[in-house]
Amino acid sequence: MKGLLERWQTSFPGRLLKAYGEAKAGNYATGLAFRAFLSMFPLILGLLAVVGLVVRDPSMLERVQSVVLGVFPDDARSALGKTLAGASKHSGLLGVISILGLVWSGSRLFADLEFALGEMYGVEQRKFLRQLLMTMAMMGIFVVALVVSVILNGAAGLTPLATFLAPLVGALVMIFFMTIIYRVVPNRSFELKEVLKGAILAGVLIEIVTLAFPIYSRLMHGFSTYGAAFSLFFLLATWLLFVSQFILLGAVLNRMVAGEPRAAGVAEDPAAEKTDTRGSEAAERQRTAG
Repeated sequence: MKGLLERWQTSFPGRLLKAYGEAKAGNYATGLAFRAFLSMFPLILGLLAVVGLVVRDPSMLERVQSVVLGVFPDDARSALGKTLAGASKHSGLLGVISILGLVWSGSRLFADLEFALGEMYGVEQRKFLRQLLMTMAMMGIFVVALVVSVILNGAAGLTPLATFLAPLVGALVMIFFMTIIYRVVPNRSFELKEVLKGAILAGVLIEIVTLAFPIYSRLMHGFSTYGAAFSLFFLLATWLLFVSQFILLGAVLNRMVAGEPRAAGVAEDPAAEKTDTRGSEAAERQRTAG
């Protein structure tokens, strides 16, 4: 038993988890999940408002909304869908407010994500204006990716294997999102091929936990005495915590495999210097231990 434990500790998965724990990445994931929870609804409304300015076909807008809600666990989709349906009845002024909310919430979320990834990589944050450029680029990328996801999901739905293809398409979309995040968000990062390992790990884990969440939801409904709204709050909060943990786990993997980041992110701040953080030191220790 002792020999088995020692082999596990010296294996790559064991060293990865050790680096993740030594980096205190779970603490950063908790803060990131809280920011994501606060930003979630303004981001969704803002994305739909931006797409609505370009796409006038109601059926296409419904498919876009379906793809956006498809990111969330099954039991959260109906409640979020009802909220969005209620908001769409006041689309005039609310559309303007939604776009402003998208800009503000998205900028704060990606700024926090840049900080958390920088702590894992050992990279300082950009200054305000360059950070704002990065967040605007990320939101533009996500709008384009959203439209592409609608096309992919529509194509998958035309096949008789739609039920089996849906999780695969979901995993591929998540891997794509993670690849963009790891490559673009940090001030200094890695080449595209170097972030794929972390993106695949994070994307697959996020898709698995999303598919498995109905089990957790049924347990929550069994124990909750505060109603559906309170259960939905805990459902989304827990799911976002898992997602944040997996994002940072993928970042630690990238740092362990590729070493010190040398590629420039979007709107790189050349004045920002390399810094030794707990996350970068933990990843480097486990990298050299192998």
